[in-house]
Amino acid sequence: MAAFRGERFIATQLRSILVQLSPDDEVIVVDDRSDDKTCEQVRSLWDPRVRLIERAANQGVAKTFEQALTCARGSVIFLSDQDDIWAPNKVETILRAFEDHPQVTLVATDASLIDHDGAPVGSSYYEWRGKFHSGFLSNLVRCKFLGCTMAFRSELLPLVLPFPSDSHVLHDLWIGTVNSVTKGGTLYLDEPLVQYRRHPGSFTAKKLSPSRRVQIRMHLLGAAAGCWFANLTDHR
Repeated sequence: MAAFRGERFIATQLRSILVQLSPDDEVIVVDDRSDDKTCEQVRSLWDPRVRLIERAANQGVAKTFEQALTCARGSVIFLSDQDDIWAPNKVETILRAFEDHPQVTLVATDASLIDHDGAPVGSSYYEWRGKFHSGFLSNLVRCKFLGCTMAFRSELLPLVLPFPSDSHVLHDLWIGTVNSVTKGGTLYLDEPLVQYRRHPGSFTAKKLSPSRRVQIRMHLLGAAAGCWFANLTDHR
């Protein structure tokens, strides 16, 4: 979990996660130099499974997720936003999917939409965004990967880390892209296992200019080509 100015929602989100975990599981929260009570809210849970890392300087969401993934030790890694709420059966459902489909390296699900106060908002995420696709080219045009719905096997970590140097390449798009170009298996579950909070303060609510979007896609294309070539060379 990447955290920044999340004092209002982060404790509720962590509780929805922790109740589903075993004693041997971990939750890594990297705080990107929040200037509110985010860290105090995390510490107030008094749960030894939560590891809080406080950054000395703000570096943005991609670098924050990168550090969290660098510290991850589990065999299956779930991405989490700080302000959502997980469905009670999310962890169980996704772990069962990995068990039933050993060839799959990444699982994504749908999400229901809620507003700032937790009230339902319209349809599900992929009814609003459009049908989920895992292919590289389709995501190059319009990203369909949503990090808070994603989990992946730890074998992907050496392939996705470090992230591309341009911090505006989103972590979820990068992870999905790497899984695709390295021939990893993707499984989509058409079930809303996250209550995805949409509000003005969320990172995904921020809009980029068309020129910046093109620049990011070109950078992603170059980084993906490099990843594909490196993976091809390793398997020769």
